[in-house]
Amino acid sequence: MRVDAKMRNVAVLVVVWAFVLGLTVGPQPAQGLDVGGALVDLVKIFGIGWVVTQFAGDIDRTINSLLAQHEAEVAGATKVVPILRVGSGTAVGAAQVMGPRQQVDTVQAVAELELNIGDFRGRGLLPVTTRRDLTGNIKGVDGVGVSANIKFPI
Repeated sequence: MRVDAKMRNVAVLVVVWAFVLGLTVGPQPAQGLDVGGALVDLVKIFGIGWVVTQFAGDIDRTINSLLAQHEAEVAGATKVVPILRVGSGTAVGAAQVMGPRQQVDTVQAVAELELNIGDFRGRGLLPVTTRRDLTGNIKGVDGVGVSANIKFPI
């Protein structure tokens, strides 16, 4: 194929123009959405809830056997449920609740309430009958307490 002088001049002009444009504009910084950390946190949160739900019985038996080894058995019924942050419903750990069997059976989760006043920081764990709608108006289950607290770093 034969390239005439006019076509060659146009090609050279385009290459020179692209080179000059590249010098004046310069490289643009790469941009991206960092979902790595957020995605890992999301997997941890849902993973914690799933593990606690699927293996609650095994976790409960393990806690009871560890307490028995140290002569600190829990009197009454026990059950392992997820710890959920009030306001977000985010699973952050597991808790073993204890009390009368009928009351323990109604517990679905433990609500974690945080209080910050100046340098004072407090955290309350309240057994509740729901895993949804954890707001400031939640009510606890009478006669049930938290006997073990398992936290997972997120």
